[in-house]
Amino acid sequence: MPQQKGVTSQLVIGEESTFKTLASAGFLMPFNSMNLKGSQAVNTPGTLTGTRNPAVPFRGNRDVGGTIVAPLDATAFWYWLQMMFGDPTTTGTGPYVHTFDIGDTMPSYSIEAQYTDLSTNLYYQYTGCKVNNWSMNLGGDGELVSNIDVIGCVDTQATSPFDASPTSMISLDRLDNFEVSLEEGGGALSNALEVSFAVNFGLDPNNYVIGGSGVRGSLPEGIVGVSGNLKTLFEDDTLLDKAEAGTESSLVITVTQSASLKMIIEFNEIQYSRNSPDIPGPQGLLVDLNFQGYYDDHGDASAVVVELTNGDAHA
Repeated sequence: MPQQKGVTSQLVIGEESTFKTLASAGFLMPFNSMNLKGSQAVNTPGTLTGTRNPAVPFRGNRDVGGTIVAPLDATAFWYWLQMMFGDPTTTGTGPYVHTFDIGDTMPSYSIEAQYTDLSTNLYYQYTGCKVNNWSMNLGGDGELVSNIDVIGCVDTQATSPFDASPTSMISLDRLDNFEVSLEEGGGALSNALEVSFAVNFGLDPNNYVIGGSGVRGSLPEGIVGVSGNLKTLFEDDTLLDKAEAGTESSLVITVTQSASLKMIIEFNEIQYSRNSPDIPGPQGLLVDLNFQGYYDDHGDASAVVVELTNGDAHA
């Protein structure tokens, strides 16, 4: 019998019109890896049976969760951002600028892993999926990717796809590490080695309702958490002074392939944690600061804003 290969496995996503109900239309997405899966633990009971032999186990609730690693780009990534933030505000007539920010709700998606090397095609379908965490590490010369942590509700093994003719592979206009630039506190930052961030969307995964067959009945959003780390050459005490005083600052990450293909990630209100530099050895020293993002009074009214510029209106 043929063995399924990762290289021929495919990932299809589609926005749900009703939570936990399979989407009607899908999009074939580029991705690097995916460990989203359904699971249900077999648990050990405390039942005594008069011998030292264990009693029949019992099953716990069903879970759907995992991480999708996706390449960062200026076109296909629109769909991941829409999954995180909902529909953007779009301006322009080509190129288009799509602005995503934190809203009160998040859409739910159906995600399908397609395995078609087998003698009988299999389609693992996950419904009621939302993004729980988005994280990135920028800097160096490695491939620029995003980690997209997903929580879902229902997993189903099917022999036919939810969309027999999904939109063909979305164009990949890749963004690279060498195209990254930073602004800190409104000015260019030219001595950074690495910046990382995580946006946690605060999903509550604990809503297992009685009579729900061990499946989540709801997946509500909570307060968003924004955190990160900035690593720079130790050339002065500018950032250290901000951390010491608790001074509000900002951090803007721009990744530009061209004027019509780029992504801007804005953290317009941040504070650094205090962290004095150390001396690990004879090499050049670094400033290594964690930060927290928030919304207080900035005009964008969002702790994180993402602007994606591309040639697709997404009407």
